[in-house]
Amino acid sequence: MTYPGAPAEKKSILPKIAVACFVVGALVVGFFVWRIVVTAPRTPQPIEDGVVHLTKEGLTIYASIPVLTPPCEVQDADGNDVPIKPPTGSETITINGENWYVVARSTRTVPAGDYSISCTDDETSATYAAGPKSSVVAFVLSILGTVFSFLIFLGLGITLLTVGAVKKRRRNRPANTFPNQPGPYQPGTYPYPPPQNHTFPEPPPYNPGPNPDRPQDR
Repeated sequence: MTYPGAPAEKKSILPKIAVACFVVGALVVGFFVWRIVVTAPRTPQPIEDGVVHLTKEGLTIYASIPVLTPPCEVQDADGNDVPIKPPTGSETITINGENWYVVARSTRTVPAGDYSISCTDDETSATYAAGPKSSVVAFVLSILGTVFSFLIFLGLGITLLTVGAVKKRRRNRPANTFPNQPGPYQPGTYPYPPPQNHTFPEPPPYNPGPNPDRPQDR
């Protein structure tokens, strides 16, 4: 309740910041969800026919078993050689219960299109397949980014709303109606301050009347 002439109550900005946190958090989570969809491993295409059509840029060659040096050659639709190299670490994807090991990637980002891939392997029984450039690390980081961004922005928004509610409750507490009213009397103390600089008139002189019991007064 406000009175005429009373200062306007300041509204807290914390709820607005909390709502902004929720909005930004939703956008960040949406971005990481999109990254999960983009980087999710997909079943590679077998290369028995020699030609693989890539719908996305990049090229990755997989094998059904680990192979140290992939015996593969890649050419684009114009017959130009596409350089490939083994990955820097061990990467494995599991799709529909089947394991595929990354054995090579294109050294540069190649556009989507048709590529001729030939893998001549007389030493192992590996089966080779190919697909767009993908990274297990990017897929895992996208999942972690989704989880952590959701927790961070949600927790920050809830914290700001809680702090704002506590401050509002404190501001709305009724004030003391009589701030100068003395408190209850405590032993050994005066409920009111002693009077100061007060003067009192002198009493009249004592003048007793005659006493019949005294002879000198008869």
